[in-house]
Amino acid sequence: MPLLHRYESLLLKKNVCLSQPYAHRMSQCLALRLQYYSSLRTLNKFSVLDEIALLEKTSTSRPTGTKAAEKFRGPILGRFWHKHYFDAKHLPQNILNKWFGDYAVKQGLLKMKLHEVLMVDEDDTDMEKYWEAKANHVSHALVYGGIEARRDRGALTGEWIVYYEHAGLNYYLDLADHKELDDQQKLFNRLRDECAWEFPFAFNSSGTSSHPRSNS
Repeated sequence: MPLLHRYESLLLKKNVCLSQPYAHRMSQCLALRLQYYSSLRTLNKFSVLDEIALLEKTSTSRPTGTKAAEKFRGPILGRFWHKHYFDAKHLPQNILNKWFGDYAVKQGLLKMKLHEVLMVDEDDTDMEKYWEAKANHVSHALVYGGIEARRDRGALTGEWIVYYEHAGLNYYLDLADHKELDDQQKLFNRLRDECAWEFPFAFNSSGTSSHPRSNS
């Protein structure tokens, strides 16, 4: 049986994607990665699948609060698109961005939020309980409130789903992180080595892509 039509590969993709119609457009590498990370509980695969559903505009898609899809820039990766996905491990970075990013520092967002929380009167006169309540309110405002604020304005950041658009359809290649942009050729080579056997059109020397459409 031809390599591209191996039953076990197609079944893997179907199982990982829960039989979604785009399953055959997910690389075997990405399907294996999602299955492996899920088994280790280092990644919730639905963090990725929810983003793909959004790109595909499936009937189950919903807003995720992450940044909009963008095309990479430059001659090496410029043919590819990336979409952020957000998982639990990305909480610290988003909280740092919310309260300690350049804009947050310039606007004094942390100071204003602390002032807002600390100025709220507490009914309890027991000082230990009073400060315990204050600490809970502060942590809730900075962590939960910070994440919800970024989600509401579609600013959650995380790592990337890298994909390619061909004939109006998205082909999902693999995951990548921001640090890999430090060596774009290395990232391109990795994607090519993993996915060119399945989706050779994504790696042709003349390969270009337009804005992706979300057809299944």
